[in-house]
Amino acid sequence: MGRVKSARSGRVRRGEDFVGDIQYDEASADALVRAASAAADYLRAQGGERRAAVEKGTDDFDGAYARRFEDSARIEAADRPKLASVLDDLAKQVRCATAAARRERERAKDLAAWQIRQDERDRETAASSTSLYTPPPVTVFDMKPSETPVPPPTVSAAFSARGRPRTGSGTSGGKSSADPDHLRSFAKDYRALDRTTAAKQSTLLNTWHAFTGSCGWVRISSATIFGGFDRLLEENREDAAWADRVADAFARAGGDGAVSNAAIDAAAAFKIPTALQKLFDPDLSATQVAALWAKLGYSKANIGDLKALPIAVLSGIGNLEGVPYWVRDTANRKVLRTRLNEAETRLRELDSAITYDNGKTWAIASDQVKALKQIRKSAFSHPGDLRGERFLISLSKDQPPMAAVSIGNLDEAENVTWAVPGMGSQTTRMLDWTGAAQNIYDEQAIRDKREHAVISWMGYKAPPQPVLSGTVDPGVLLNGYAKPGGHKLADSIRGLSAARAEEMPMTNVFAHSYGSTAAAFGLTEKGVHVNTFATAGSAGIPNSIPNAGSIHADHMYSGQAREVSVIGHLLNLQEGDQWAAKGRYISSHDQDPTDSDFGATVFGTDGDAALHLKAVQDHEVLSHGHGYLDLNTESLTNIGLATTGRASEMTH
Repeated sequence: MGRVKSARSGRVRRGEDFVGDIQYDEASADALVRAASAAADYLRAQGGERRAAVEKGTDDFDGAYARRFEDSARIEAADRPKLASVLDDLAKQVRCATAAARRERERAKDLAAWQIRQDERDRETAASSTSLYTPPPVTVFDMKPSETPVPPPTVSAAFSARGRPRTGSGTSGGKSSADPDHLRSFAKDYRALDRTTAAKQSTLLNTWHAFTGSCGWVRISSATIFGGFDRLLEENREDAAWADRVADAFARAGGDGAVSNAAIDAAAAFKIPTALQKLFDPDLSATQVAALWAKLGYSKANIGDLKALPIAVLSGIGNLEGVPYWVRDTANRKVLRTRLNEAETRLRELDSAITYDNGKTWAIASDQVKALKQIRKSAFSHPGDLRGERFLISLSKDQPPMAAVSIGNLDEAENVTWAVPGMGSQTTRMLDWTGAAQNIYDEQAIRDKREHAVISWMGYKAPPQPVLSGTVDPGVLLNGYAKPGGHKLADSIRGLSAARAEEMPMTNVFAHSYGSTAAAFGLTEKGVHVNTFATAGSAGIPNSIPNAGSIHADHMYSGQAREVSVIGHLLNLQEGDQWAAKGRYISSHDQDPTDSDFGATVFGTDGDAALHLKAVQDHEVLSHGHGYLDLNTESLTNIGLATTGRASEMTH
């Protein structure tokens, strides 16, 4: 007996002498038919839900961007049923292919069986012709089946989804308005529908691969439906993402009112607008940035357009020297809120995850959240606060970030002071340094009634405190942290000069500990000049700077509390500065600015009973009322006098 493959399963069974079979697995074909039909049915069925989602999104949506939104929805509403029709046709073609495969198998099977019978008849005829006693065979009518195979059918499934307009085409001019919550609701509903659609698509693709792998008898002329299906879902995903970006833009702008289409263009396209791209040229000086910014025409009247820009653009603007400080504050506050939300989400994920790096990843994430919260609190000001409105004028992308908070309005202040911290300073403790800067601001307010501002400047990476951090980092004894820190301070000073070129205020730098080392580097750079430079508890001026006259400041002032031993201070046996001199003795910046031969004016810090001023009893700026910047200390009083042009009243 021969071996024949089953028409449905493809397995070989014993039976007729039927050799060979077409490659066509009906089970795989049936699965593809079911998957295509199910996908087509779902695509048509979701039409009502998608219309409802679009209607929700267009509620309170007006302007050119609303028209772009509606155009995109119309394209989706037309492409989706087209895809469903192509899927229906694919299912029909596969069903026809199955019928053709059955006919071909039956034909081949019948032909093989007929050949067996014919071979038997031929043998009987041959036997009768050679024997005198064998009667001839009885003639039986047995028509031969067709020898022409059933032609393999061709399956074709062609579909191409169209792109959808989201920007341009008249959106660049004028304004649009929308309700951010309605757009986000649209995006949420669209994504939910797409998740189910994507599951149908995945099943369809798997059955297609099974079909083409086990039904090679069928010819495939086109299968662009799968790329088109991908494109349709991708366009849907981009519609949802686009709606979220536009919603975010309106939310950043305040959540109501109209926003310029140019600003929404940037947010919707998730890129830097052409007009702003020039600003981010790294070769531009702060003066050139200021000139370019002035041409853009942003004002407080259209602050909503500024807030609507993408976070990536706002992040760049917030740190761009030469840009007005109200703009930088506006941008940085939006960025801060976004980054804090992201950092808190990341920390929650790590709380529930298993990590294998001894908690280092979690610690970094925790510090990031802590720093961003400290920055937010540092930048908080009560409306009408007489102690100075606060502005977040820089916020870096570092972990933890660097930042600068101005107490007072830098766009209008007649007196500006940078407060530069020393070793161990970072934004995880920014409230402390901003509190010290606030004390300078309050002291200046007593001495000078002009509008003034003090910058809590944590704009550089300071060396860690070896004793407290547990690290083995000799950075406080070297210049590796000071040089780049000084350069960043110089950039900040040049930025004020550019932003306030027409009415430059009095400028001052106060620096504590290692901050004086960094500031000294910055104040020797080209194009940098301030009216006063004051240091307290200096970790030393770089040896490359021979004297106070080499620093680009009209006057330099320095204070140093009484030197005491570290052990004596720890045991409460001695009161004074336990660290500054120790760092200078063995460092590469060992010049003491209070030495008479350096040339700075030295001010008192050890208390003045006649004036009821307290002595500094610790190296820190805030230390139980006796730090360099604690209220009612001789040190803070003198710093306030030096930075308000009243140096003649300082104690010596």
